Amino acid sequence: MDTSPITALSQALDLGSARLQAISSNISNVNTPGFKRQDATFAALLDSAQNDTLAQATPDPRDLTLDDDPGQTGHPTLTTQQNGSMRSDGNNIDIDAETSRMAAAQIYYEGSAQLLSGQFSNLKYVISGGK
Repeated sequence: MDTSPITALSQALDLGSARLQAISSNISNVNTPGFKRQDATFAALLDSAQNDTLAQATPDPRDLTLDDDPGQTGHPTLTTQQNGSMRSDGNNIDIDAETSRMAAAQIYYEGSAQLLSGQFSNLKYVISGGK
C-alpha cells in the first residue's frame, strides 16, 4: 500500500499547525518590546522529501555525494526574523500582515486536512470493496 500521499499530507498538517502557532505567538506579542517575528519554515521538509525521492533513484557514478545534515529532521523549524524593526521598541510585528498570514495559514491547514480526509475516504472505499 502506498502511503506517501498520506505521509506528505500529514507533514503538511504539521507545517500548518506550526505556522499557526508561530503566527498566534506573533499576534499575542504585538505589544511586547523587543519581540521579533517568528515563522515556521518547511525547508527541512522539502529537503527530506527530495532526499527520499533521490534515494530511490539509481545512483549514477558521476553524481556528487552530499553530506546529510543531521539537523534536518523533516519537521517544520521555527525561524526568528531579526531585521526589519518598524518601531522604536525593537518589535517588528505588523499586526495587519500577521492577520493576513493567519488567514492564509488557516486556508492552507483546512485544505491539507480536507485532502487527507479524502485520502482516508478513498482507503475506506477500497477496503470495503467499493461499497
